[in-house]
Parts: sequence; structure tokens; C-alpha cells
Amino acid sequence: MRPLEVTVSSGGKFHAYHIARAAQQAGYLRRFITTIYDRYETGIDRSKVRQIMLPELLGMAIQKLPTTSSVSLSYLVRDNLFDLMARRYLSGGDILNVFNHFGLYSMRQARRLGMKTIVERSSAHPVVHHRILSEEYARYGLRYSRANAWLFGKHEQEYAEADAIAVPSEFVWRTMVEQGVPEARLRRVHFGFEPGHFRPMPGVKTDDVFRVMFAGSVSLQKGVQYLLEAFRRLNLPNAELVLVGGSFPDSRAFLPQYEGLYRHIPFVPHPRLAEVYNTASVFVLPSLQDGFGMVVYEAAACGLPVIITENVGADIRDGQDGFVVPIRDPDALADRLLRLYRDENLRREMGRSAWEYVQQFTWEAYHRQVIAHYEELAGYA
Repeated sequence: MRPLEVTVSSGGKFHAYHIARAAQQAGYLRRFITTIYDRYETGIDRSKVRQIMLPELLGMAIQKLPTTSSVSLSYLVRDNLFDLMARRYLSGGDILNVFNHFGLYSMRQARRLGMKTIVERSSAHPVVHHRILSEEYARYGLRYSRANAWLFGKHEQEYAEADAIAVPSEFVWRTMVEQGVPEARLRRVHFGFEPGHFRPMPGVKTDDVFRVMFAGSVSLQKGVQYLLEAFRRLNLPNAELVLVGGSFPDSRAFLPQYEGLYRHIPFVPHPRLAEVYNTASVFVLPSLQDGFGMVVYEAAACGLPVIITENVGADIRDGQDGFVVPIRDPDALADRLLRLYRDENLRREMGRSAWEYVQQFTWEAYHRQVIAHYEELAGYA
């Protein structure tokens, strides 16, 4: 049986390099279409990479506009332009693996070439996503950009035309089925982490400060506003809240009222992120919707107890590896933080449990799942 030929196409980094590596390792990668190729990534034959830089550069320029709609508008321009330009690099093969909103026009070209198509959806179904974010924006007197409705319409059309839809968590799966996506079309692929890099580092934390860490975009969607409120209410001595990640424009709706309460690190190179995790006492991802949240496993792999919301797709056992709380609930966040603040033994036990549990969720395991889905879709399984 001949090897499959797979083209991976993504107008952003996301987890696309892991998919391309999986296909490369199996001998299946025909082409990897991306924007600005990250030269620090390894395991991909550079001769198979096609860069389309213009959409990314335009998107970055649009995001600098002083409006809460700038991010959505950048996605609208960047993603569609990338999709239209990526079609030129499709020349046949068996499978096209694209990312949601980057692939409708490419998928149609692939179908004309006789290829099967897989769409990656890493967040809640667009209808659910839109509802949650519209409600949150309204709470802060903001209008959720109309551009999002245009984005989501294309998302849903991709689901209708794809042969398969890859989702990373039970949370995303549930929202897709609730919105009428046929369950038979869904494929579960569990994201992972790199165990050789994210691990406990004894001696990195040199103080006794109870340090609460968040990593991700500082935005309404990530629920940072509720973490800040929980931390403010607790007013703990010898404690610090650290926010790691760039700020979205909508953060201006809540950050000013918490000025002086937190320390913000706008950017940490991914290779250094493990060191930052190891300076923390607990990791919190309070997202209103987060299809997975790979930072959760990275933090857990560093031996931290984690607190997430029920709308974060990462598999964490409530009360064992940390805590799972409702969205928009600063009281619940404060309660769980206080428990961990008061009980150092509980922190250690949960951190150890989290570390042990996530060892099964490596990128190597993810690669095996990806290849199994390719072979099943092509009729090889």
C-alpha cells in the first residue's frame, strides 16, 4: 500500500507544526503551507514548506488599529487572503488538513483534485463562541464586532463541506453536536506537551511567595477579569498575581481598575516559559471558552496544581489535579485559591497528581492520533 500524501495548511502557528511533524514522521507530508515559517521549529522537511507572508503582515498591521474590532477585522482579512492564496499550492495528493476559517476555498480546490479534507476546530462551535463573547462584551458596555458574524459563517460552511472535523476536547465536541454538526464527522485529537522541556525544576523558585500565574492573551475571553477580582477580594499577604501574555484591546475595559494588583509580563519566549511556570505556586486559566488550553498541561507538567473553568477543554480531574470551577465566578476562584494558599501540603499533592496525570498527553501521543485519523479517512485503517 503506497504512503498517503497529506498537505497541511494553516495561516497561523496554532498546533500546525505538530500536525506537519506527525505527517513528516509517517512519511506522509506532501506540503506544509503556512505564513511566516518559524525557523526554530524542527522535524519538517524545509523543501516541503510554502510561505505566504502577505496575509500575516496585513493582519498584524490591522491589529494595531485603536478599536476593539481590530482583532476580528484582522482575522477577516488575513484568513481569507491566506485561503485564496494557498489554493495555488495544491497540486494533488490524498488529504488536505486545514485550520478553521483558513480553508474553505482551499477545500473546494482539494475536492476538485479528488482529495479528502479535514478541518481543525480548536474552540467552541462558533454559535456558542459568539453567544458567550457577545454577553461578556455587553457586560462591559462594548459591542462585539460584526466582523465575527462574517467569520463564523465561513466556519460553519467549512463544517458542512469537510469530510472530517478535528476537535481537541469533550467541551468542543459537545458544543459542535449541540449545534447540529453530525457526530460521525467529528474526530477527537488530544493535544499534548513536550515532557523533555516542561518539567519540575527544583531550585528555580527561591522565595516563599504564593504566586498565582496566568498565561495567555489578557482578554475578556480568557476570563482574566474574574481572576483579578478574585485576587482583589482575597487580599492575601505574601502573594502575587502574574499575568503572562499580550493584551487584547478589550482588556482596556477591565485592567485599569486593577492597576497595581498584578505583575504583567507581556511576552516570554516559549523555550523560557517552563522556568516561569516553575516560579509559581498555582496556575489559573479562567477562560469563558477555551477549546483546550495547552498551557494547562505545560503548567501541570511543571508540577503545579491548576484551576480551570468548565469551559476549558483540558482534561483535569477536579479535586485531584486542581479544581474545575464555573465560568464568571470570582467567588469560586477565590475559594479554591484560598484553599491552596492555606494548605501547602494540598498544593504539593495536587501538583504531583497533575504532573503524573498529564504524562500520557504528549505530542508523540498526539502524532499517533493524527496519523490514525488520516489512515481511517483514506480507508487504510
